[in-house]
Amino acid sequence: MNKQDSGPDFSEKLYSFIERVPLFSRLIRAGGIRFKWTLLISLIILVVVLIFGLIFTVISENALMSANDRLCHTIAGNISSAESILTAEKRPIKRSMILQDIVSGLSKSDIPGLEYAAVYDLNGKLAERKRAYAAHTNAFLRGRWMQRSTYNEIVKIEEFQKERILIRKKGKGEVPVYRYRMPFRFFDVKVGIIEIVFLEEAILAPVHRARLYILLLGVLVMGFGIFISIKSAAGMVKPIHRLSNGMNSVRDGNLEIEMDIRRHDELGDLSTEFNNMINHLREKLHMQKFVSDSTINMIREHSKSGDIDLGGSRQNFAFLFSDIRGFTAMSEKMEPEEVVHILNEYLDLQSRIIKKNNGDIDKFVGDEVMAVFSGRERADNALKAAVEIIESIDSLNGEKTANDQRVVNVGIGLHMGDVVHGRMGSRERMDNTSIGDAVNLSARLCSQADAGTILASKVIVNSASRGKFKGKKLDPIKVKGKTRPIEIYGITGMKK
Repeated sequence: MNKQDSGPDFSEKLYSFIERVPLFSRLIRAGGIRFKWTLLISLIILVVVLIFGLIFTVISENALMSANDRLCHTIAGNISSAESILTAEKRPIKRSMILQDIVSGLSKSDIPGLEYAAVYDLNGKLAERKRAYAAHTNAFLRGRWMQRSTYNEIVKIEEFQKERILIRKKGKGEVPVYRYRMPFRFFDVKVGIIEIVFLEEAILAPVHRARLYILLLGVLVMGFGIFISIKSAAGMVKPIHRLSNGMNSVRDGNLEIEMDIRRHDELGDLSTEFNNMINHLREKLHMQKFVSDSTINMIREHSKSGDIDLGGSRQNFAFLFSDIRGFTAMSEKMEPEEVVHILNEYLDLQSRIIKKNNGDIDKFVGDEVMAVFSGRERADNALKAAVEIIESIDSLNGEKTANDQRVVNVGIGLHMGDVVHGRMGSRERMDNTSIGDAVNLSARLCSQADAGTILASKVIVNSASRGKFKGKKLDPIKVKGKTRPIEIYGITGMKK
């Protein structure tokens, strides 16, 4: 039987039970692992203390009862040892007096828990009358008649008997006692019964005191256990909170965080894996800078299906090409590091504007930028990005001129049309890009654009919102690869 057929396990049943009790659920959620750990340790200590107390109580009670049984046998033996003296005395009253002296001595011995001791006469051998008390720790009862019910009970006793009964004590009501009875014999002839009664409370008093001490000790141990469990739980919860805060930071985009949890357990391993995850995320983030957003989306779409095959699909996009004018000639007079610095500065400025207008950087080719715009407003977004690029570069150049720094300008070409967009290249090395006449024409318009100007095809201008952009229609131009002249517009800005 597989796991699905085996039904919910204990943890799932416990979770469902807790969820059905809102107050308990909120309490556990608020306390978290610390509360659960403390509760578990407390329950374990409580169970251990209860089991220990129960075992101790049972063993101690048995030991005390056995000791009391031996004491009763000893007392009965002391009384029975007077047999030789009693048999030498012929008069029952004298025998009764001798027994009374022995029993009275017991009451004076201050034996703990001894309620009373008595010797019953059965046939007139031990007292002056039959069925009377031959002796009693309460001397007033000596020689008095015993009750008929008592006689009926003891007349059948032939061996040692022990039973727990209730007797009535003044001011206490009924209290439990242990009553011991055994035959009193003359030459193996039963002539009476020895009865000894002990209070249960007195017999088990040491156990009751020990039980109280165990309870106090249990409270102390539980308190110490709770303290230790809280401290140990805090040691577990603290790194978990740190990991949770770290995950929240990653969710907010902070990939510079690093966990420094040095432990030789699963939490230490989790911290290491967390740092490895951050390193992988950093690597992926850096890798994303080298590919277009469309490539990333394509990888996400095909990641579940396995291999990514070559090929693409026909789609309609708007394209923006931007090229720095005179950059090649200027770079011949500059150090490579300065060339790279200026190039990155202007390319970064254009990239941020393109992304702000929902465009995607397809690639950088030297000092040229190729951007793709999709969606219903692709024409508007492409034209708006081109206008903002020119305006931002003019602003940047103004600041650079004031600081006596080198400046550059760009020319921009825009067109819109159907292309095949997808994976191009080989199975081992491919590029996610667009191929088609619309791409080529956008590049040709860019090459025809002077510094600081925007050339847009009639197709993209007609697809844009009317009255949104400023510009004028220019004379058609001939471009490489086209037999007919291309109708173009010079875009100069946006209408307010």
